[in-house]
Amino acid sequence: MRFLRTGLKVAVSVGLLSYLIHYIGVQAIYNEFTKIIYNGGVIYIFYAFLMALLSIGLMTQRWHVLLKSYGLNPTRPQLFSYYLIGLFFNNFLPSAIGGDIVRIYKVIDGLKDRTVGFASVIIERLMGVAATLFMAFFALLLIWQEFNDPRLLYASGTLLVIILLFFYALIRNRPFQLMLRVFEKITFFKIGEKFSKLFQAIHFFRNRRRILVLVFMFSFLSQSAIVFLNYFIALALSVQINLSYLFIVVPVTIVLTMLPSINGIGVRELGFVGLLAEAGIAGATAMSISFLNLIIPMIISVAGAVLFIIQKNKPILEDNDGFKTIS
Repeated sequence: MRFLRTGLKVAVSVGLLSYLIHYIGVQAIYNEFTKIIYNGGVIYIFYAFLMALLSIGLMTQRWHVLLKSYGLNPTRPQLFSYYLIGLFFNNFLPSAIGGDIVRIYKVIDGLKDRTVGFASVIIERLMGVAATLFMAFFALLLIWQEFNDPRLLYASGTLLVIILLFFYALIRNRPFQLMLRVFEKITFFKIGEKFSKLFQAIHFFRNRRRILVLVFMFSFLSQSAIVFLNYFIALALSVQINLSYLFIVVPVTIVLTMLPSINGIGVRELGFVGLLAEAGIAGATAMSISFLNLIIPMIISVAGAVLFIIQKNKPILEDNDGFKTIS
């Protein structure tokens, strides 16, 4: 089954990418990239790199806020390095989940109760998805008439509601207790016990909802930095585009990358080509913008590979007062 899922993802990515490249033409895409050098676009690529690093920094801060609320004492440089390592695995494994698994492994190393580290990654990941869906949903509301099929609008809205209901259920006592009773009955491989601990770690925020709002805001700002990254990429390619329109294009395209594919390859390009065409931007230019969205994080993630190699396997977080303070 896993082989079939991976095969489907490869087929989707390779198929869409091959079709778009064939339809637009390799030479046309190459000509777009030459504009970066000959039209003085290198400085804008530098700014795009800064926006990518800013986005990672904001995600680091949201993770730091969560861990501090649990009574842990990580340093931001440590967490930033884990994000770079996770980014490397995201770029070179066939699933974005791979980077999250590595981050979980790194942050729980040396903790007395590993549920806290696991929960922190799950929460901030879900908040990041929620922020993207929030931006995409309202963007699609503005442009849904441009689509003959409104299913993307419905899908993003549904996913957003599901995530919000999930958090609402876990921070309210009655739904939380009901979920615990259900999972306590699952004794196979202690799955129920593990999920119960995870839910307890999230329920910890029942009286700290301000923390969740703050984490959501950092997620929103991180996604906004990605929008500015694309704005500078467009300028590097000598394209003048309304920044407000990119606040529509980028979140919707990120939602598209959640479809079956290898790290969003193929569906990302399809999203950029289709949506930017509405702004009068040629397919070759849109493809170039999409490719640079992939290339810039890959270059940055090389630092994560280096860090993964040189970091020693030792405890790196100080547990001030332990998970017992959560209950």
